[in-house]
Amino acid sequence: MSCMSDTVKSGFAMENSTPPTSIPSGSRETVAEGPVSLVSRGLLEREGQTQCIAIKTSTIHHRHAKEPHDIIKEARLIASVCHPNVVPILGHDIDSARQTMSFWMPYVPSSLIALLSSNDFSPHPLISILLADPSSPSPREQRFVLVAKSLVFQILSGVAFLHETAKIAHRDIKPSNILLTLSGRVQLIDFGISWKEGEDLAAKKNDLWVETPEKMYFEVSTGPYRAPELLFGPRSYDAFAIDSWSLGATFAEFFTSVRLFNPLDDEDFDFEGDELSDSDDNSPSKSAEPFIIPKRLRVGDPTNRWTRDSLFDSTRGEIGLAWSIFKTRGSPNETNWPSFLSLPDANKLSFINVEPVELCSILPNLSSSTQQHEVDTKTHIPPETMLPTPVDLIHRFVVYEPSRRLRPSKALTHPWFTSEPPLLLPDDFPVGCIHGEAPTSLHWGAKSLGEWISDVHPSGAI
Repeated sequence: MSCMSDTVKSGFAMENSTPPTSIPSGSRETVAEGPVSLVSRGLLEREGQTQCIAIKTSTIHHRHAKEPHDIIKEARLIASVCHPNVVPILGHDIDSARQTMSFWMPYVPSSLIALLSSNDFSPHPLISILLADPSSPSPREQRFVLVAKSLVFQILSGVAFLHETAKIAHRDIKPSNILLTLSGRVQLIDFGISWKEGEDLAAKKNDLWVETPEKMYFEVSTGPYRAPELLFGPRSYDAFAIDSWSLGATFAEFFTSVRLFNPLDDEDFDFEGDELSDSDDNSPSKSAEPFIIPKRLRVGDPTNRWTRDSLFDSTRGEIGLAWSIFKTRGSPNETNWPSFLSLPDANKLSFINVEPVELCSILPNLSSSTQQHEVDTKTHIPPETMLPTPVDLIHRFVVYEPSRRLRPSKALTHPWFTSEPPLLLPDDFPVGCIHGEAPTSLHWGAKSLGEWISDVHPSGAI
C-alpha cells in the first residue's frame, strides 16, 4: 500500500526548500485547536482528483513551542511508517516567515472517543426488564462484542507494527488519538511526543526537542492514560511499556460506565459524586452501573450528552491520578512493583495502604458471557494461560512492573480474538497486514464492520 508522497519521502529539511508538488487549496475549516497545534479541514488537488484532508499546523519556534511536543519529529516519524492502521502523511510545508510547519493527512470523519460516547455502544439496553442470559447473548450484545473486539484488534495491530517494525513508541495512546474511517479502519494519529528507539543524533538534528536514552521526557502521555511510573519523575524508562499501560486504560474504556452530563453544568464532571461516590472508602461499595444518569438530568433533554468514564481519574492532577490508580490496582509494594523505589520521586509522597479491586466490578459494560470465566485481576503477576475474555486482556496491560506488561504483538494472539462472535476487519484492510492467530472475516450477518459501527454511531462525526 502507498502511504506517503514522494515529497515527504525526500525528507524534512528545515531550509526554505522547493514547495511540495501538491499543497492544500481553497478555504480551511478549523476542526480542532489545542495548546500546541491547530487542525483544519481543506482540499488537496492531486493528479486531477480532489481529496478531503486534515491539515495540522504548529509553531517551530522554540520560544512558542510547548516542550516536548514537536511537529518536526511528528512528521518525520509518520513519514517513516507505512501501515493500514497508522494515518499516512500526504505532504508538508514550512512557512519560514511565520515560523510554522504544516503537514496534511487524509481527513477521517470519526474517532474512537465519539463511538465510546454513544449510549448505544453497550451490550446492555438503557432500560432492561429482563436479566441477561450468558448462555444466549442478545443481538445487541453480539454487535457490541463484535465491534469492540474488531477495533481492539486493529489498534493492537497498529501499535505492534510501531513497536516491532518501526521501533516507535507512541507515548500518547488514548481514544481521541484513534480515528475511525467510514469502513471501520482504525487510524492512529498524533505522534508529536513519540519516541524512536536506536536513533542517532544526526537523524533528529532538526527536531525541536532532542531526547536521548539518558534524558527522556516523563511529561508524556495524557491524563488517565498515563503509566504510573511517569508520575514519579523517571528520566530513563521503557517507552514501549508506557504504551502497553495506555492500551489497557484505553481498552478498559470500552467497558466502563456511560454517563449522562450537561456540557454547561460543571458539577456533572465531578465523577466522584452522585451514584458512584466512594466517600471515604478505599474501594467501591458497590459495582458500577452500565449507565449513570444523575437525578437532575433527563435522558430526552437535547442539551445533555453521553460520555464514557475513564478507568482512572486524572481530574485532580498527578497526585490525584496516582491515588486513583492505587485505589484501583492497589498500593505499590515489593511484590507487585519491585522497581518502584528506584523511581526518583518514589519517596517524596506517601499514600494510605489500599488493596486492589476486581476490574469486573468497575467495568459494567462487559457482556454477560464474560461471567463464564473467573479472572483474578488483583494480581500484578498474571498467569501464563490467557482466558478468552477482554478482562483478562486488559488486566495484562495494567500491571505495575513495566517488564511484566503484555506487549501488543503478544496480545494479538489472545484467545478473546478467537472466541465468538468472529473478528471482523474493514473491507479495505490489506490482507498481507493481518497478524495473529484469529480467523478473520469481512462480513458478519451480511454487514461489514463499517455498517455495524454505523448502526451504533450513525452520525459518523467526531
